[in-house]
Amino acid sequence: MNYSKRCDALTEKIEADAFLVYNMEGSDLPSMYYLTGFTGEGALLVSAKGQILITDSRYIEQASREVPDLPVRQVRGSYLDEIVAAIRESGIARLALSGVRMSCSMVNKLREKTDVEIVVTEDPVSNLRIVKEPEEIDRIRAAVKLTEESLDQLVPGVRIGMSERELALRLEFIMRERGAEEVAFDLIIAAGENSALPHYQPGQRLLKQGDLLLFDIGAKLDRYCADMTRVFSVGEPTARARAIYDIVLAANMAGIAAVSAGASGKDVDATARDLIAGNGHSKHFQHGLGHGVGLEVHEGPRLSPMSTDTLQAGMTVTVEPGIYLPGFGGVRIEDLTVVTEDGCEVLTSYPKDRLVEVG
Repeated sequence: MNYSKRCDALTEKIEADAFLVYNMEGSDLPSMYYLTGFTGEGALLVSAKGQILITDSRYIEQASREVPDLPVRQVRGSYLDEIVAAIRESGIARLALSGVRMSCSMVNKLREKTDVEIVVTEDPVSNLRIVKEPEEIDRIRAAVKLTEESLDQLVPGVRIGMSERELALRLEFIMRERGAEEVAFDLIIAAGENSALPHYQPGQRLLKQGDLLLFDIGAKLDRYCADMTRVFSVGEPTARARAIYDIVLAANMAGIAAVSAGASGKDVDATARDLIAGNGHSKHFQHGLGHGVGLEVHEGPRLSPMSTDTLQAGMTVTVEPGIYLPGFGGVRIEDLTVVTEDGCEVLTSYPKDRLVEVG
């Protein structure tokens, strides 16, 4: 990864002398990692003169391993005082930071402690991250492969009477055993009527004959995320389940076909949404069609009725239409794609052509 190039791009993007990243307990690990490769806690000052990493004794050795060429300033007292001192010594008069990533409390303290002008921007590092470099796409591709292989290993052992939570724990164990750092998000495994809740948390609900069984899953590998959704039937599916599955599959394929450089996120969403509405389920698809995936599982661009994004080659974006019927269940089919000049590459390859029976 060319971190210096990324930092240069950031300084060109901001109207300030420097940009401050502040990562505590994961508050802005994506920005810290994207700009330096450092995975510990601390602060980062980025300016045209270079970068300064500010961290404490817990991470000094880690910094020497992960970012050996990056100037490191060790915190002796409070982080705030060390950051303020670094700002003053660097001659910074105008400092930019992300209002999305940094707390209001921290911004106010910086204003109280310094005479510099604080410029609160939205999230310029996220905007840089939206178009992926080839190495980033390779990492996402590997995370997808691990995710698919893990699901493939789990599915033959699914049985009536298992709980959603048991399946979630088994799948996470398989992912980690195969090399995942962690799950990319809390795995969503929902049975029966629970599959109608798009962001359901697995509980003690036991699998029953005829249930729809939804897996919205992703592993994190080399810091990059995967995101994929597949739906199965526990035993023979009902006619109603087959019908909504076929509609969602058609919408998924239509959405994928619409993904291309130059397409608007709003128009791609409409392609799938209109198909679902045309089949009588306009009220049963409540979320956007897709989102970007990278260092975070939800990032830009967005595919939704409110999206203002225009797709560019190198963006990674999910296509995940769904139909959710309260009291019965839901179907969502999600694939992860890479936008190309004349279409897209679909990274997910797990079978979806029919509603597969398990259990």
